[in-house]
Amino acid sequence: VTGRVNWDSDSVYLTSPSPVQCNEVISKINNNHKGIHLEDSSTNSAVSLLSSTKLHTLNLMRLDIWFTPLTNDCIQYLCILLTNNETIQELVINYHSISDRGVTNMCQALEHNSTLTTLELHNNPLITSTSGQALSHLLLNNSSLVELNLRDTSLSTESILLILQSLMDNKKITELTLDERHKETCINTYPNYHLIQDRVRWWAWL
Repeated sequence: VTGRVNWDSDSVYLTSPSPVQCNEVISKINNNHKGIHLEDSSTNSAVSLLSSTKLHTLNLMRLDIWFTPLTNDCIQYLCILLTNNETIQELVINYHSISDRGVTNMCQALEHNSTLTTLELHNNPLITSTSGQALSHLLLNNSSLVELNLRDTSLSTESILLILQSLMDNKKITELTLDERHKETCINTYPNYHLIQDRVRWWAWL
């Protein structure tokens, strides 16, 4: 069963695509297309898409990956893409798509990236406290990120405190989105919270 591929004026949307469909997208996509949205993809299809070196030279602005568990191979190709492409500004990896190992590798690839401004990693319960150090280092070393969304993950409050401390050195981030369950402890235990509070957004389901 093949999936759906929808093109609009500046983006392509792939839902449950086959590897063949991914290869067709790679052959057709050009510099007029600024966004790729991949959803409900198999590992083979994700590899077919992300491994293409053509993506390195396109004027892509946004890459969305939803409901697509990224394997080590997928992450490796994604890191190579982030290292080589100098136009991607928004990276959205949501809904059970990435785990600690992927976050750690991606953070290393992004430390010296100077074009990405938005990184969304929400609704990934396999992001745990193991990722705290890598995310903290990312904020200390990256100079382009403006928005970071970490809501609905399994990061511990200790990890969140580590990330908040990095905000003191990172003046570029204007919006850091975190789960509200950490709010009270962070406010009560982090003495410099008042200096960064305007840049922190606490997320709660209403």
